[in-house]
Amino acid sequence: MLGGNKGFTLVELLVVAGLFGGLMTLVTGIFIASLNVERNILMTKKVLGEISYSAEYMTRALRMAEKDHTGLCINAGNTYELTGRRGLKFINSLQDYDCQEFFLENDQIKTDIEGVTSDLTSGGITVSNLDFYISGASGSDSSQPFTTFYIESFTNKSSIIKVQTSVSQRNPDIR
Repeated sequence: MLGGNKGFTLVELLVVAGLFGGLMTLVTGIFIASLNVERNILMTKKVLGEISYSAEYMTRALRMAEKDHTGLCINAGNTYELTGRRGLKFINSLQDYDCQEFFLENDQIKTDIEGVTSDLTSGGITVSNLDFYISGASGSDSSQPFTTFYIESFTNKSSIIKVQTSVSQRNPDIR
């Protein structure tokens, strides 16, 4: 007689359910891990985009710096001057020769043009470091003004992004 029992035993059902549960746990874990990686990549991209914008904006402005012949912005005869706000102040020929400063405040890069302060980075990222190094900015030396700045930034879900760039003044420092 063919046939017999045509069903599954309880042990077979438990084994299959266990294997299926284990497989689903593994697939769910991989899915969640990939979502976290994607989130980290997107946040790192956001930080990099904002820092790239800020660095490009500052580079363009610093390239157009002029000596302060009047002393109304910084010491007369200088091109750049470090400030107490861990910033850099200069005369910007692109901004109608206004006095401009870049500085770090409340973990954001800011610019101050004639007393009007604007954010260069959003509150969504943390700028932990903004340092300026200047050479040749004094009116008493014969060197072309040269500035290097260093930015370090991150979010709670991104890698730390470090950017450093150097820029010299576009026009010769001869006036």
